[in-house]
Parts: sequence; structure tokens; C-alpha cells
Amino acid sequence: MKNGVFCGDQTTLAAGHGSKCQRALLHPWSHSDTPGAHLVGIAGAGMRALADVLLGWGWKLSGSDLAIGSVRELARDGVRLSEGHAAENLPPETELVVYSDAIAAGNPELHRADELGIPTCSYFEMLGRLSSDKECLAVAGTHGKSTVTAMAAEVLVEAGWDPTMFCGAAPMGRRSGGRAGSGELVLVEACEYRANFLHLRPSLAVILGIEPDHFDCYDSPNELEHAFARFARMVPRRGLVLARHDCAATRRVIGELSCRVETFGTDAAADWSARNLAHRRGRYGFEVRHQGRYLCDVKLRVPGRHNVLNALAAAALAWENDVPAERIARSLGRFRGLHRRLEVRGSFAGVLLVDDYAHHPTEVAASLAAVRRMAPGRPVWCVFQPHQVSRTEHLLDELAESLQNAEVVLVAEIFRAREGPPHDGEVTAADLARLVRARGVEVPSLHAVEEITRLLEIRLAPGDVLITMGAGDIGKICDGFDNRLRADRAAG
Repeated sequence: MKNGVFCGDQTTLAAGHGSKCQRALLHPWSHSDTPGAHLVGIAGAGMRALADVLLGWGWKLSGSDLAIGSVRELARDGVRLSEGHAAENLPPETELVVYSDAIAAGNPELHRADELGIPTCSYFEMLGRLSSDKECLAVAGTHGKSTVTAMAAEVLVEAGWDPTMFCGAAPMGRRSGGRAGSGELVLVEACEYRANFLHLRPSLAVILGIEPDHFDCYDSPNELEHAFARFARMVPRRGLVLARHDCAATRRVIGELSCRVETFGTDAAADWSARNLAHRRGRYGFEVRHQGRYLCDVKLRVPGRHNVLNALAAAALAWENDVPAERIARSLGRFRGLHRRLEVRGSFAGVLLVDDYAHHPTEVAASLAAVRRMAPGRPVWCVFQPHQVSRTEHLLDELAESLQNAEVVLVAEIFRAREGPPHDGEVTAADLARLVRARGVEVPSLHAVEEITRLLEIRLAPGDVLITMGAGDIGKICDGFDNRLRADRAAG
């Protein structure tokens, strides 16, 4: 890392710089002066959460991003915001620069920090440092990390633990996934991208399942499993790994750990099992059993069978932290979900609007199945935005298969996260659309968001369901309908 500081081994800040930041990092909840940090890429979900945590601990912040419209409210909290990246964005009082994974090495703000000798660190290096002398509870896995992190935080807050949370999605009713707590527990959504979770030192780790996903940094499933194995080995002998029972890759990863391991799943053979599942319009209830012993009944507000496993993992984490079973059940039953996770946005002209983050075939299939149960018998329109060319290319057939559970599918142009301009011969949205169409689903030959929106305005009918899916900006279609609905109500 730049300046030889803040690396994965958590070495100290360079001498002569960042003394207030150094003290605040060691005791961020009880510092006597005000450290200052600049966040490069502040509009990203993780960095947005970090900003809220640091503000809650009294830090003085500035930040920049290519577009800052989604975080303008931070200015009301005293954060100096800059749109675009430039060397002059660093305030004179900056003592530390934190950057997101989306920031390129040649960023002028990082270059300026180097020139001035200001320490720099990545988002996950920062989380590793902030959680280094607390009880770090890390939630990893290909799917469900944000939901389990937020569910567990809900339970622990209700139990009086006052945890700190770093989550990559905002719980309903909150503006980000960051929560500044004063308790001993720090909940972290632990991402496998670029093996970022190796910056953490968890006393408890959750592994929600392992599937190939980040093809721009893992060349093979073996490499991915190796990274998860290294992460699991971070847990000390006295700690605990909670692992998904029915995932073969996860079971390989936990095979030779020295710490305690417990599994979770719907199978009675799992240490933590969800039994006697039943649902009403896609919202599930189930029994929680630990090593065969009944603990409680949980009734979820959030839809989707996949959330049964998410809730079970959160329950196991909370139980390990001495939360009584009845309180676990009550808190999980109150959990309202996350923004862009099967978020029901309302109805427009009799059409139910749902927005979802799903971008991997497993997630797409699970979300469409959940929508079918939420609105039985209603025609489903799905607008899917593939996320990254590399992911789309590697999972093309799987994505086509996962999009079968809808009457009409529209495939928007690929969202090119962390990728350069298009080049000849690469996979396109039209390629995915052809494969979905070949399986018998209606797929109009439109890929621009503006054209898709116009078609929806013409063809959607009362009683239909519209779900927008993807990890990019596809939710703006739902935003458009929602804004028009608000305008109509105001005019009325």
C-alpha cells in the first residue's frame, strides 16, 4: 500500500502524519479531538456506510465521486463534497485518504496524497483497522451478505448490544448501511472481491455459500475457494465459523479448520436447521432448531424462500452472542428488509413495482420465484440489467435459464462496472436476449433504458407486476414510475 501504511497486517501510520487519526482508529468511539479524512468514491454503498459511521464517531470528513447526487444530504452533516476527481479536492486538514475499489490507481487525489505524504488506505483496509481491537463479526458468501449483516444488526441492537455496522446496502428507513455503535461488536459485510475480506480478523465468520461470481479477479473456482479458506482460517481457535450446510464448496473450505464450526440449512442434519417451512404470499415462517433442539418460531416480513437461510444464519450469530431465542424471533419478525432487495416500491396504474439487486443467476431465479409467490397469478414483467461483461460472458447460459419465470423479459444494456469501453467480439445484451427468447419467453429486441421505459408505458396493464433487476442503475425505471405517481398525487 502507498507510503507503507495501513496494509493488511495493520501496520501503524507513518511517523509524523495522522496522529489524531491514529488515536481515533484505536479508539474511534471515545476520542477527544477530531480527526479528518477524505473519502474518494464516497457515493459507493460501502463508502457511504463508512461515512455515516465516522460521522457518528465525530470525524471531520470530505469526499468526492464522479456523481454525488445520491449523497448530497451528507453536506448537511458538514461533509465537504466534490463532484469529479481533482487534486484540489483534498482539504488542507486532511490526515487520511480512504478510497473505494472503484477508484483507479492514477486517481489525482491519491496522487496528491502521495505528494503530501498523507497516508492512504482502501475501504476494507480501513474496516480492518477500525475493527481490530473489537469483536469482529464478519458475514461472507456469494449471496445474502448484506441481508444477513442487517438482520443480525437488528437483533443485536434490540438486545442492547449497540453494535457498529458496515453494510453494503441500506436497511429500510435508513440512508445507508452504516451504524456507529459504542458496544464491543462490529458487524462487517465481508466481500470476497479481490480477497478484501482478508483485511479482517473476525472472531466469528459466516459463510453463506460460495459460487463463481467475480471473474475479473478469480481465474478459477479453486482460486475462489482458496481465498475463502484463507478467510475462514483468520478465525482464531476460540472463535466460530457458521457455514452453509448444503454448499459443497463451503464444506470443502471448512474441512480442516482449527476453530469451532457449525452448519446451517433446511436439512435436519445441519447444526442450525429451519424446519416446517410455510409461507403466505411469499413470506415464510419456520421453526429454528439448534442441534435438534427447538428454540423458537420465526415469521418473516421480508419475502423469499432464500431469506429463510439468511434469517437462520442471523439467528445463529445472535445466539452465539447470548441473545435469547424469543428476542431473536421477535427482532427477525420486525426486520423490514433492505433497499433494492425485493423492495416493493408501490403501485403505478395498477402495476405492482418491485426493485431488486439480483445480478447472479442464483439470485435472479430466487427473486423471480419470490415475486411469483408474492403475487400469485399475476403476469410478471422483468427488466434485467446484466452487471459486467465478464460475469455475463461466463454465466450467459445460466442467466438465460434463470430468467424463465416471467411472461416478458427485457434485457437492458450491460452495466460496465470497473470495465473499459466496449470492444469487438464481446458478449452483449442482445446475446443474452436471444438465449432467453430461444427458451420460449417473450423478449422484445430493445436494450436502451429509454426504449424499454416507453414500451412499458404502452404495454403494462393493471394487475401486472414489474420487477427491475440488476446491481447497476436499472432501478431508475422504478424511480421514474414512482416519481410520476407522486406528481399525480400532488396534482390531485
